[in-house]
Amino acid sequence: MAMTFSQQENIGFRYVINSLSCSSPYGQARVSKLRFFDPNEIDELKTQLSNVCRVKDTLTTLSFEYGRLQRLMMPMKDIRRSVMNLSEGALSELELFELKRFLLQTELIAPVLEDVIAKAHIEGIAIPAQTEALKIIDPEGSRAATFFIADNASPELKQARREKREIEELIRKETDSAERARLMALRSAAAGKEDAEERRIRREICLSLAPYTDAIIDCMDNVAELDFTIARAEIAVRYGGVMPHFSDGPVEMEDMVNPRVADALFERERHFTPVSLSAPVGATVITGANMGGKSVALKTLALNAMLVKAGMLPFAKYAKLPLFGGIFIVSEDLEDMDRGLSSFGAEIVQFNEVEQAAAQTEGISLILLDEFARGTNPEEGAMIVRAVTRYLDKQPSVSVLTTHYDGVAALASAHFEVKGLKDMDMAKVAEEIAASDGHIKGADIIASHMNYGLYRAQGAESCPRDARNICALLALKDEILKDI
Repeated sequence: MAMTFSQQENIGFRYVINSLSCSSPYGQARVSKLRFFDPNEIDELKTQLSNVCRVKDTLTTLSFEYGRLQRLMMPMKDIRRSVMNLSEGALSELELFELKRFLLQTELIAPVLEDVIAKAHIEGIAIPAQTEALKIIDPEGSRAATFFIADNASPELKQARREKREIEELIRKETDSAERARLMALRSAAAGKEDAEERRIRREICLSLAPYTDAIIDCMDNVAELDFTIARAEIAVRYGGVMPHFSDGPVEMEDMVNPRVADALFERERHFTPVSLSAPVGATVITGANMGGKSVALKTLALNAMLVKAGMLPFAKYAKLPLFGGIFIVSEDLEDMDRGLSSFGAEIVQFNEVEQAAAQTEGISLILLDEFARGTNPEEGAMIVRAVTRYLDKQPSVSVLTTHYDGVAALASAHFEVKGLKDMDMAKVAEEIAASDGHIKGADIIASHMNYGLYRAQGAESCPRDARNICALLALKDEILKDI
């Protein structure tokens, strides 16, 4: 993957992952140890994504059943380590209680899941009732969520407990301190026999359960997968997840959404503009004004490509993309600045590392450069970005660059531009800013009118010249504006 944790946060991936709501510790562990699929695992990925789609499509019609499954998974404890120790015969009474409760929960889950599978056509997830294992740990068939070794478990246990009760009765009646001390010693001896016999019986129970270890662990894995699948379906409903089509290279994304940005805008009573983008193998350039949303578009593409790689539905109206072998981004979160490098030097170091990693990655890579070479002087920066674009356009990767430099888009296979201020009524916005009387920042008013959508630019268009208009709207001094 080669994307750092801070970069995952920056594109909104961690926000999405933290928004997943799993009911069981097994599902939560599945999320915390998130798996990223490699290109050679595409068939398994398709099965998982199909299951997520099937659950998503039936969340309303089978809401009672899914809710029942979630409620049954909630009381579960993570006892994987205890189950792995069954062959050692060393489980405590508490551990056997938790194991019994897990088996009881799977017995309740089994028929509900069977019904859901029949109606939603989920594949590859099964949680059969562990009836035989439950008989060992619950020989009376009480199905009570408790664990207690009964007196009749063995003659030795029955005798030890009877002796202990008889001695306890004598202790309650005895008033002589010396005799009480003698009886207490006898009680300790009887209790020791009881404990030893209970340990022996627990060991026998554990060894009897040991042959079922793999089946119980398999149940836990399937609980994790079921829980994770429902959580993925729920978030897909919330943000508009769609089943992706897989290509051998080109990317076509229609109306992508970035939940972190969308939710932040919603809190400010604004709306996220969906991002549509087509990127062939080679270089694609996104240009646009400052404040225009180029970086958001890039992050939204990175997020949705990464969601697919993590086994989640992309948030889009339509999605077609390869299962990328690697997703790499060069942006201004530049940890390399800790090495004492300038921001420009850190970018170059990052780019070299990304280019080398992409060359060694199986399958097609996605390479994203956000305002590359902004940390040096504009003349040199423009030449560097042009050369990098020319180079990336010849590589077997999908590369997308945002830039404000002229002369770059003509060197790429595709060029998209942020609409920005193209359709803005400048006079109307100026009136709004004047009427706000300082209560609303001018930049916020401009942002509310900015069109963050992308359109496919034709020909070798130069970058838009919106910066001067923004300066005017934000009341930069007339003398400076005239000089500009």
